[in-house]
Amino acid sequence: MNAPPSPLLLLIDIDGLRPDVFRAALAAGKLPNLAGLLGGPDLARGTIIPATAPAPSITFCSQACLFTGAHPKDHGIPGNQFFDRFGTYDGDGRHRGIPQFFAFDVGDTLEVDDAVRVFTDGLAAQRLMAETFYERMAAQGKTCVVAGNMYAKGAQTWIKPSLANIARFTKGGNLFGMSSREYDEDILTRLLAHLKQGLPDVLTLYFMGLDHDSHHYGPAHGQMPYLVDHVDPMIGKLLHTIHHSQFLIPNSPFLVSIFSDHGQIEVIPDDPHSLRLGFPFDKEVGDFFTALGLDVHDYPGEDPACDAVMALNGGTASVYLQKKDGHWAEPPLFERDVRPVARAFWQAHATGKYAPELRGALAGVLVRNVERDGWEAPFAALTPDGDLLPLPDWFATQPDGLYLDPVHRLNNQTGLFSGDLLLISNYAGGYYFGKEIHGVHGGLHPEDSHATLAYGCPGADAEEWPRMKAAIEEAIAARCAAEGGRMPSTCDLVVGVEAGIQLNMD
Repeated sequence: MNAPPSPLLLLIDIDGLRPDVFRAALAAGKLPNLAGLLGGPDLARGTIIPATAPAPSITFCSQACLFTGAHPKDHGIPGNQFFDRFGTYDGDGRHRGIPQFFAFDVGDTLEVDDAVRVFTDGLAAQRLMAETFYERMAAQGKTCVVAGNMYAKGAQTWIKPSLANIARFTKGGNLFGMSSREYDEDILTRLLAHLKQGLPDVLTLYFMGLDHDSHHYGPAHGQMPYLVDHVDPMIGKLLHTIHHSQFLIPNSPFLVSIFSDHGQIEVIPDDPHSLRLGFPFDKEVGDFFTALGLDVHDYPGEDPACDAVMALNGGTASVYLQKKDGHWAEPPLFERDVRPVARAFWQAHATGKYAPELRGALAGVLVRNVERDGWEAPFAALTPDGDLLPLPDWFATQPDGLYLDPVHRLNNQTGLFSGDLLLISNYAGGYYFGKEIHGVHGGLHPEDSHATLAYGCPGADAEEWPRMKAAIEEAIAARCAAEGGRMPSTCDLVVGVEAGIQLNMD
């Protein structure tokens, strides 16, 4: 770099970090490096915003919220798995009109190509329908470096994991596998080498390992140790490189945000509680569709030659139904095509009819009438008795503590790529959609829906930080008020960042 950058913006993205774990570690003095970015455990130069993930509270959806500032209905990534019934995109930028199922996490349908292309050529980022924060910064002449994250559209430099490391990390066994720490350290090592060339205006570092360990061991055992023993020391290495860089403006305060995309909740890691489509085994949900005379998409490449598609996203699952004697791009008939399937799910839950494995597995069945209201039709709740209730009325009947700001989150999810049904798993009974794991997310429960969102400005003086803190908090509060009084969410990261940048530059 020929000239020093403007004050650095540092974005630290810790996948899956529960805010209660973050706060507890800060209060216990176990995060010296992260705490230092917030002015210490007492947050003398920091603030923590109570925030929620979108619906579903799952990685690719929420990460898109973080880096576009848009809700899922606007950025076009409604989950790790979803179905594009219109064929608006074929993966190479061409619009073919051929429906396509996407599974960025591979999932039961074994869409391995999707999971690989997320990092090899930015498949998830190419699907975005909203401008990224990096694109806005680039338009202002700012340089951006993204390390490890799946969304880097607009950044000048994308440091991504190698295909070999992705395979070792996600699929490798004891002999050929790669630990969470090794995976994150590899990304960090390559980032530190890159920073020797100069500092960017915006630097994003993404840690995937904490979420991975939390899935494997459960959040109670997998989050705190990884945060304290691995993430914080790695942040120390990054800060050492930044502070000793010849490119850093001496004594200049820089804005920092520490955040996550969602939390996690403990579930029961066994076959009866993990609801799957897997072909040819683990066909609990697949048997349900077969019993109804529907061919569900359950192996790679079957789309769109099927009657139904199910996208499994942990605590929720989206069900897409093709209009009988029609095409995927045509609205299914609500009373003929949609409502009977929704009622059958409640029957399966109550009695085991159609699929014994679904007995006791559901907490909610939501439906949309796109035939009447169009492709952005809102969800309503179908009761076990067959009645339709508006979401506010139905959630008002549910036990306290099960859902976090559900109506706003669901309304901000509903769009072109939403399903005709949305199933809510029975977390209280330990049920979830996907493979057997100890910790899960993707639902509406507070434990998997609360996300970490903190801002800080180390080096700011006693007058600068209060003004910056107020600007950040007021900008987020104003947007939430303008959008019906919703809770702050991951889509507000950029709102706070841009407010802080503006004040810092002024």
